[in-house]
Amino acid sequence: MFIIGKILFFFLSPFVWVFILIIMTALAKTETKRKKLAGITLAVLLFFSNPWLINNLQYPLHAPPMPMAANEKYDVGIVLGGMTSYDRVNKEGHFNLSSDRFIQTALLYKKGHIKKIIASGGQNGMFSEDNFMEADFIAKNLIDLGIPKEDILIENRSKNTIENARFSKQIMDRNGGIKTKAVMITSAFHIPRATLTFEQAGIAVRPYPCAFSMLPSATMFSGASMIPASWAMDSWGGFFRELIGKTYLKIKGAK
Repeated sequence: MFIIGKILFFFLSPFVWVFILIIMTALAKTETKRKKLAGITLAVLLFFSNPWLINNLQYPLHAPPMPMAANEKYDVGIVLGGMTSYDRVNKEGHFNLSSDRFIQTALLYKKGHIKKIIASGGQNGMFSEDNFMEADFIAKNLIDLGIPKEDILIENRSKNTIENARFSKQIMDRNGGIKTKAVMITSAFHIPRATLTFEQAGIAVRPYPCAFSMLPSATMFSGASMIPASWAMDSWGGFFRELIGKTYLKIKGAK
């Protein structure tokens, strides 16, 4: 299922569509057809590289900030993987642009909002990477910050959000005494789909969005917002993933 999902989202990339259109244009047998395909390719390229368009589609999917009240206390916080990358040359892991998940988890623990931490994340690539397990890497860095080892539970088998929820539930069931909602710590863009996933797995959650990749000002129209950008095309993959995943979960939950 994991590999099928990766293949599906690969073909949902506008980069792939443009590449296919370029090949079709080059192989066209008539000049008329070649010009028509070239026009379609240009239109697709301009549409999907428009920053204003993708920003306005993406922003509503972001969860707003949900700061903790001073008196909020929970038995456990679950931090979801996706915040690290593995360097196969130097054989070591590194934090990436989503590393605010790690920072906020540590702060929630240090401030007394959560008593224990479940680090959830296995190998997030399609193929094995020298047995690098994201949860192990996260746990080691939390310990380096002075968080006691006994307060960190490691879930290093999951490869996607569904498995994050399933395997975290197993850990929670094995460790009785969890009487509150679990604080689910992940990127703001991931919160809506992750919340549905965890609730369908039987885990009541208190969402805690972080790693805010987009501010409200990103939706404002300006001349600069209409200039094509490669990052805008790249953003469609994440948009499709969250939208399709959330729609699937809602249909599944309605049955």
